[in-house]
Amino acid sequence: MSKPYILLTPGPTPLPDEVLAALSRPILHHRTEEFGRLFETLLADLQYCLRTKNRVMALTSSGTGAMESAVCNLLSPGDKAVVHSTGLFGDRFADILKAYGLLPVVVAEEWGRAASPERLAQALRTHRDAKVVFVQHTDTSTGVLNDLKALAAVVRAESEAVLVVDAVSGLGGEVLETDLWGLDVVISASQKGLMNAPGLSFFSVSDRAWKLAEAARLPRFYLDWRLMAAALPGKETPFTPAVCLVAGQVSALGLLRAEGIENVWKRTAELARYARAKGAKLGLEVFPKDPCNILTAFRLPAGVDGKKLIKDILREEKISIAGGQGPLAGKVIRVAHMGHIGKPELDAGFAALAARLTASHA
Repeated sequence: MSKPYILLTPGPTPLPDEVLAALSRPILHHRTEEFGRLFETLLADLQYCLRTKNRVMALTSSGTGAMESAVCNLLSPGDKAVVHSTGLFGDRFADILKAYGLLPVVVAEEWGRAASPERLAQALRTHRDAKVVFVQHTDTSTGVLNDLKALAAVVRAESEAVLVVDAVSGLGGEVLETDLWGLDVVISASQKGLMNAPGLSFFSVSDRAWKLAEAARLPRFYLDWRLMAAALPGKETPFTPAVCLVAGQVSALGLLRAEGIENVWKRTAELARYARAKGAKLGLEVFPKDPCNILTAFRLPAGVDGKKLIKDILREEKISIAGGQGPLAGKVIRVAHMGHIGKPELDAGFAALAARLTASHA
């Protein structure tokens, strides 16, 4: 029998059997009461995981689609926005803003360091007319965790800006308190800690953010939050949704809810400690100064070709480990421990790493 395929990547992540079963059920028509009940459950369970009473909406897209929707629904031509970037995906917010003809104010941190509340405060004092601030919860390119509570407090103290959080990888793994911390828009997606296949994204919207969305004048159609909100009373979406993915997501969220989101946070933190102890035994240093719990980026020893290492493990062991991105390509490996990933999968991944790293130094 061939070896099972093991995913230790930061998305897609492995799917529980219950989710696989839900994905394979007969497809529903999306304009029916049966789908409406499913969709209603989806949104309620997302509110639970997001710890919010704010309006939640779902979009058939990757997480980047939800990121773009936040830009085009909150801003108008000529508006100013601040992007506090701690890696590749913070930079993506800046790229989206530029694609809409806006010139973002970018506060860029050294890769591996968390967003500095002091630097954000300084930027907001300089740019008091900023309409929106974009930050990340975690950035899987660097394995860093940002202090959202502190960043949100700075935004409230220094400006009237709406705060948008990219929690595409953080939701369902890291502590997140949307309402308690005053987060206006929180974005996530299906394929990471939420244990579903790729193709769905989600976002919560505060009343403050909704006022901005009603006044925004950037072009929008498929990504128009107003159309999505208008369809919510009928328990529908304005356009055909990914029906099977909705079924899978309801199943996955049910598992998270049954475990309890606080327990999920604790389990993920324990797996992070477990993975880092495994890496330390191999002489691997944790790359970020402020590491998250959903994933660990390890700095590779000098002379180790990270690109070849992960390709060899995938080809020979059927274990998928992520490499570095951008300036970290070939220099780090990224091992996920979120969602349905457990200790047996981590054991297999670190055994494969141990065999090759030992050989490289023999």
